[in-house]
Amino acid sequence: MSTPAPNIARALMDATRAHAAAVIAQLAQLGYPDFPFASASLLWLLNKGGTRSTVLAQRARITKQAMGQQVRVMEKQGYLELVPDPSDTRAKLVKMTPRGEAVKAACEEVRAELNKKIAKIVGQEDAQKMESDLDAISRMLGTITVET
Repeated sequence: MSTPAPNIARALMDATRAHAAAVIAQLAQLGYPDFPFASASLLWLLNKGGTRSTVLAQRARITKQAMGQQVRVMEKQGYLELVPDPSDTRAKLVKMTPRGEAVKAACEEVRAELNKKIAKIVGQEDAQKMESDLDAISRMLGTITVET
């Protein structure tokens, strides 16, 4: 009998879900039980002085409406604030609050801790190879387009 083909998509989804659950649990233990993990990447898209929501939507490759929802949730929870754009009085900039800066640092701490745990299981060399392989897979999948 032949060995069935690996189901990489299932393994990636399972690993992603398990990773997200671990991050959420760790952040809750650090005092951020309400942090919207689905919006976490938003923190890394912001410029130091703030960024317009439309620019954030472009960077995240989501609609302006979806970005507006994420910003509103994180603003309500005290992670972000809207401030006037000094270059255009009609526009607002999305900016991190001190709580947002703190949760970003906590995310980095949790990521480092989880990376250490993964490297302990598979070994540092294999963990680096796994990261490299996953990056290569992401690049390859990113080249696939929908034909219309």
